[in-house]
Amino acid sequence: MFNSCNRLVGGTDGFVPSTTSGASVCKLGAGGVLTDPNDDRRTWFWAHYYADGEGVLTATSTPDATRELVASGRICAIGKYVGLGFTPWDGVTGPTHRQHLTSATFAADMATFSYLNLNYLFYSCTNLASVGGLGNLSGVRSMRYTFSSCAFATIDFRGFDPSTLTDLFYTLSGCSRLTTILADASWALPTSGITGSQCFYSCSASLVGGNGTAWASNKTAYTYFRIDTASTPGYITVL
Repeated sequence: MFNSCNRLVGGTDGFVPSTTSGASVCKLGAGGVLTDPNDDRRTWFWAHYYADGEGVLTATSTPDATRELVASGRICAIGKYVGLGFTPWDGVTGPTHRQHLTSATFAADMATFSYLNLNYLFYSCTNLASVGGLGNLSGVRSMRYTFSSCAFATIDFRGFDPSTLTDLFYTLSGCSRLTTILADASWALPTSGITGSQCFYSCSASLVGGNGTAWASNKTAYTYFRIDTASTPGYITVL
């Protein structure tokens, strides 16, 4: 019923239908695709994809006029996206294909959002070699498959507040070139209300925490998304 409705977002809780969703989701409220125009809780940010391979995530709808733009589009900040097809770098072929995305930046004005879901945002962007501005984000909840199969060696979460995270399912899975995850000394995941199996699935032994903990295939759960110490092994390095 909702085949290829990749951008459809319900107005209550950001529900996005899957290809198997049926008529039961044609409703208002949580888990529904309908939106009450008098109670639309969705907020939107913009993604501008430039010819030099950079994707800029920003609250500003107007792209940089001094740069060559490939594509642009808005993304629902609370959207619980369930797959590809909602970003400007999701073309099947040609210049908008995700293989051409080489860098991504979260602009400073992204700090205006207090609730963000980042599901599938850079999924399978296999040439995405750098990500900047994560410290500009707050209120991030779900990061399902956000960076799965990306190409960066280092990712910097300094300035990022992890206290609102709820879902790290396959977040950094398949990042086989990843060696270093940076974060602040205050980094701490929530003690409850968070899930995330296989957060580090199919990474590599090149990923090493600040205390020397090396990635292993039996250590892929979200619980390793913590500062590496002698008593709490993890994959985060504090500089």
